Amino acid sequence: MKYKQLHLLFITAFLALIVCNRSDEQIRKGVSSDTDTLIDAAGRTVTIPKKVVRVISPFTMYTRLIVALGCCDKLAGISHSCVLPEEEYGCNHTLLDLPDVGPFGANIELIASLKPDIIFASQTDVAIFKEKTDATVIAVSFPSDVPMVDMFYQQIDMIGKALRCQPQADSLKQFIRQKLELVTPKTAPIPEDKRPRVYFAWTTWTGDILNTVSEFDPIELAGGINVAREAKNFAKGERGILVSREHIIKWNPDIILVSRYQSQKWMHPERDMTVPVTIKDILTDPLLQSVNAVKQKRIHYTTAFCNWWPHQRALVQVLYMAKLFHPELFTALNVEREGNEIFQRFYGGDSLYTTMAAELELYRCDQ
Repeated sequence: MKYKQLHLLFITAFLALIVCNRSDEQIRKGVSSDTDTLIDAAGRTVTIPKKVVRVISPFTMYTRLIVALGCCDKLAGISHSCVLPEEEYGCNHTLLDLPDVGPFGANIELIASLKPDIIFASQTDVAIFKEKTDATVIAVSFPSDVPMVDMFYQQIDMIGKALRCQPQADSLKQFIRQKLELVTPKTAPIPEDKRPRVYFAWTTWTGDILNTVSEFDPIELAGGINVAREAKNFAKGERGILVSREHIIKWNPDIILVSRYQSQKWMHPERDMTVPVTIKDILTDPLLQSVNAVKQKRIHYTTAFCNWWPHQRALVQVLYMAKLFHPELFTALNVEREGNEIFQRFYGGDSLYTTMAAELELYRCDQ
């Protein structure tokens, strides 16, 4: 009797080992033996295909996370729009070799021909992709009022589950959390009256400083106050809101941040978007001479949106702005070193932040 029990126990353990090994192999290949589901950003219950080997990312914000999760082998097509210079290093410099499905997936015929298993989409595009393709469509876009970090974590979890790479998703979230903790424990307790008032000029889209955003999380996380956060009833700009110089004068920011871009392969060569407004333009603007930021010459370049948040740049922005706003709290923070580490974690390549910072003429606290 004792021998039979031991024999049965051995067989059970052997079968369990086979099942576990097979399951590990299936996970590695993106195949599940069970039916998996997730709740997407639109609140829909979506069944994940049993096998996921061909993925379309029509929005560069999602591509960035797929690359950072190490899932380049699953990409069958992407939008080339807003692929930033450091992002070209993704997938071992092969990211832009993938078929270009157009801005926001405009080339639906090409997408259908690529026969994807999954398409990651904005909520507004789910219906058209479902109608025109046989793919499983997962909404990954969130409203602009969802806090930036929360949105990052939810998108990472959603894409990680869909691609069956949850360990990589957990690792990426932990990396982001560790970098933010270099700053937020010190900035979170800062009272309102000790925080600089900051105006973000999103100059690229209007060629002026009048386009801004009412929600700009890096400013708040870095210990500042976005002066446009309480703006209401403004005309919507192409991005964010359009204000007037009178509003800027009334808000009287202590610091003005000016967005800049680098030249990128996807841009039309006849349209120079890189430096539509310079620091000198603002300093010499006769209507802004009463603004604190102008009087104190606290005007600095920063990075901007491109297909919404570039995760790696948004993360570095928090560190960059914290050192800019509160240098006395962050004497030991080496933004350049941390920035290079962040860019390398997302895309590989050395000194990518150093290159970007030099091209954009970002403020250096050691100067």
